[in-house]
Amino acid sequence: MLLRSVLFGLSAWALVAGSAQAQQPTGQMEVDCSRFTRNPDGSWSVKQPLELFSETGRVRISPGPPFKLGMSFGGLDIARMLDEQCR
Repeated sequence: MLLRSVLFGLSAWALVAGSAQAQQPTGQMEVDCSRFTRNPDGSWSVKQPLELFSETGRVRISPGPPFKLGMSFGGLDIARMLDEQCR
């Protein structure tokens, strides 16, 4: 009975870990441009909260100060990503 419980637990953990890895982007990260606004000074502001996944993990972004080119947030240059994908 204990062996069955351990095997079931490991199987469940592997399923969850596999799902989390499947959410991780490969290559360049896609950004939902509709959730950002480009400001007149070239910075970007978030309209509504969202999550991105980077090589270092999950990055949660909420409305607040704008993202400027070269500024790192959670290891990501959000403004550069948006300049490349959303202009």
